[in-house]
Amino acid sequence: MRILHIVCLRLSHSVSMWICTVLTKGYWKSIGVILGKECKFFGLPIIQLSRRGKMVVGSRVKFVSRFRSNMVGLMTPCTIQLMSDGHLEIGDDSGFSGVVISCRDKITIGSRVKVGGNVRIFDHDYHSLDYEVRSSSEDFKRAKSCPIHIGDDVFIGTNAIVLKGAMIGARSIIGAGAVVSGSVPEDSIVVGNPAEVIRRTSVLVS
Repeated sequence: MRILHIVCLRLSHSVSMWICTVLTKGYWKSIGVILGKECKFFGLPIIQLSRRGKMVVGSRVKFVSRFRSNMVGLMTPCTIQLMSDGHLEIGDDSGFSGVVISCRDKITIGSRVKVGGNVRIFDHDYHSLDYEVRSSSEDFKRAKSCPIHIGDDVFIGTNAIVLKGAMIGARSIIGAGAVVSGSVPEDSIVVGNPAEVIRRTSVLVS
């Protein structure tokens, strides 16, 4: 797989995309991913899908894992991890660059969602908040999880982090580097850590 990554980096943009798309589609379908029509892959993503996990991807979705295809400074290929009974749904015409998605409950991402470089989306904690549990074999089992919902036409800026329980309303904008863990109303612009609404997107288009 590492050799394929190197080869794809050295090929032209269009040739690399074609090869990576063919390889990824074949592999994803072989492990049970439901993949819509005309999806494209720029570079090879990484995926880990549990036996009970489920992943449904809409049509015309793009995954950018090739560093030369997004000059924002991608730190990793697109990486998707579905653990336990994790259920990931992605709507039509959405796009991702170097995203890391880890799901053990449920993550729903709408249509026409743009996810900037190096965004992280986790619907669970990796460790318990109890220090005694963290030092035991129960650590991961007792870590909390909560579904994430990202509405249609949302834009998530580079290096943002979306944590368990986040509910992002349609057409909202998540600023670069923001950390979202709560509810974001529709048509909102949020920035900061923790993320706060600074204004409504309707102000920009009125």
